[in-house]
This record gives sequence, C-alpha cells and structure tokens, in this order.
Amino acid sequence: MEGESLYEAWEIFKELQRECPHHGIPDRLFVQTFYNGLEQLMKISINAAAERNLMAKPINEANQLFEEVASNNYHWRNEGG
Repeated sequence: MEGESLYEAWEIFKELQRECPHHGIPDRLFVQTFYNGLEQLMKISINAAAERNLMAKPINEANQLFEEVASNNYHWRNEGG
C-alpha cells in the first residue's frame, strides 16, 4: 500500500503466504510479484543492496535480502522516529 514501509509490506506478504495455499506456484513468482508491487524508490534501494538486479539472484538469496533490508528498515524507522 502507498506509504507502507518495506518492513510492513514484507511482513504482510509473508503472512499471506503462510495463510494461503500455493497450488504449486513457483517461489520465484512470489518474489517477483512482491518486488513488482514496490514503489520505484524502494526497488532502487533493493537493487542497490543486491549489488545488481534482485531478480538475477537465486531465490533464497532474494528472500534473505528482503529479510535483511526489511529488518534494517524496521530498526531505522523505530530509531529515527
């Protein structure tokens, strides 16, 4: 949603994945769907953290990157305001 932090969006996304059956949908499609829903500035930040295009990374590395960046986003937000 507009104005939502990466941390909030990632936590909601993971909760939806836990609650809904996947019906054989590849994990890469979930990561791509989440990434495509991000605002442009957040995509730029994610790609910078990935040191290249996020979607070029293996799926486990992409998920780990989202975890790390979302966690940093959460801590920064709590410390900064």
